[in-house]
Amino acid sequence: MNKINNLWMWGGIGLVLMGSLYLFQGILLPFFTGLLVAYAMSPAVRSLEKWGISRTFAALFIIILFFLSIVLLLVIALPFLQTELFYLASRIPQYGARLMLFLQPFLEKISQYIQSDDSERLKALASTHLGDFVTWGIRLVAGILTKSLALANILSLIVITPVVAFYCLRDWEKLITTLDRWLPRPYEPTLRYLFSEMNATISGFAKGQSLVCLTVGFYYCLTLTLADLDFSLIVGVIIGITAFIPYVGALLGFMLSLGIALSQFPDWGSIGVIVAIFLVGQTLEGYFFIPYFVGDRIKLHPVWIIFALFGGGVLYGFLGILFALPVAAAIGVLMRHGIQIYLKSPYYLGNKVLSSRKKVS
Repeated sequence: MNKINNLWMWGGIGLVLMGSLYLFQGILLPFFTGLLVAYAMSPAVRSLEKWGISRTFAALFIIILFFLSIVLLLVIALPFLQTELFYLASRIPQYGARLMLFLQPFLEKISQYIQSDDSERLKALASTHLGDFVTWGIRLVAGILTKSLALANILSLIVITPVVAFYCLRDWEKLITTLDRWLPRPYEPTLRYLFSEMNATISGFAKGQSLVCLTVGFYYCLTLTLADLDFSLIVGVIIGITAFIPYVGALLGFMLSLGIALSQFPDWGSIGVIVAIFLVGQTLEGYFFIPYFVGDRIKLHPVWIIFALFGGGVLYGFLGILFALPVAAAIGVLMRHGIQIYLKSPYYLGNKVLSSRKKVS
């Protein structure tokens, strides 16, 4: 009876917590971002403490260095990226016209096998669904922006996040000690094990996948530039940023690069070089970069990662996307622990456990 009461109690606490997060999601972004920065920077502060530096000064130094690096990166990169994006937007109609001219012979051959009425229906159907897709994409982006920045706008994110990050980082050890005291004593060893597994999984994924994103982005920037593809740096940056989503970043970059290549290059050899670059890139990413930088530490299936990102975005907007992978990693640890308990329980073993217990008694 006590176990059932405990389950109801923890279930109720979980529902209240989830409801509170959903209710206050509009103001949580700067606070949760600051907490995430404190979690990531805690090892650096711990290293400075070993050199005899006070934790307050170490936390202040790390936070200032971290946010100054971001500001410097934005100041250097944003003007260039903005210029390139505006230039790309101005060239899109020209690319579209050249692409249609390139595909015209294939479309004429296909039209010979399609009746005129069917062709018109296909065009109308394609335009309808294309409009629906564009509308859905705009609504999704707008929903993410409005959900995540309803009350916590960009200004509050810039101002509040460093303050929250500093205080959380300064008091990180106290927070961990306090949470440790709150653990139920009968379940303390199990909870400590689960938290350590979650920490190892999340940190392993964050460090490994960050290196994968940097390496993949640098590879595509370099190779596409050597292949003389227009906007190669923009394409490489997009692939590097989206590389944490399995297959999505490479697929998006390949479609974008192929579209630019078809409208830019008059010969098939140059287009074949672009295709070869992505084939080699996917081989390097799948068989070298991910196994070397990430390995088997994260234990997250690619489908689970994609589902977590989309689910987090739908429920909590940008905040959900930001915390989707850490939460998915934590849930994965809990699910694996629950499955281990289930495989040792009478619900799975059935009569074998009952019969063995009767023999022992």
